[in-house]
Amino acid sequence: MAAKKTTALIFVLGVWLGSSILLLWVVGSSFPGVERAVVENNRLAAAAGFAPGQDAAKKVSVPWVVAGELNRQYFSGWNVGQLALAVCALVFASRSGPRGALLGLCGAGLIVLALTFWLAPEITTLGRSLDFVPREPPPAALESFNRLHGIYTALELVKVTLIALATWLSFNFLEAATGGEDPPQPVS
Repeated sequence: MAAKKTTALIFVLGVWLGSSILLLWVVGSSFPGVERAVVENNRLAAAAGFAPGQDAAKKVSVPWVVAGELNRQYFSGWNVGQLALAVCALVFASRSGPRGALLGLCGAGLIVLALTFWLAPEITTLGRSLDFVPREPPPAALESFNRLHGIYTALELVKVTLIALATWLSFNFLEAATGGEDPPQPVS
């Protein structure tokens, strides 16, 4: 029975880890994607309000602001999903699995709470206050936004590392619990 619970834990951790990496890729490519779309699509370039390489104009353009708003929505939805995954992972880890995995998941869960209820709302408010605001001279709120964004990114990377560590510990625990052998498979 412990092997089944540990397998369920590993499944939840895999979903959480894979989804975290996927979201980091999606949001990490959204702003460079705005520039790439303007370079590759002449009709879009004519309507976008900036030409490739015009950083000041790009950051006050509609495509740039839409990319920012989509990122805010992605993170908002993902953070709610992470809360559910964290609860599931903590339940499975508390019922079976190594203590190290449970401790790592407690840390990851606390990070998700901070991201969801502190950083994401602050970044959303500051980000929206910067929408369509010229960057020359840099607006006062930009420094706070960049600082909070850096903290969010660092915590997200720590969270991914903790989930990866919990997954590795859980795999090792499962291997030790089953004697290194695959559990018997049901006959069809």
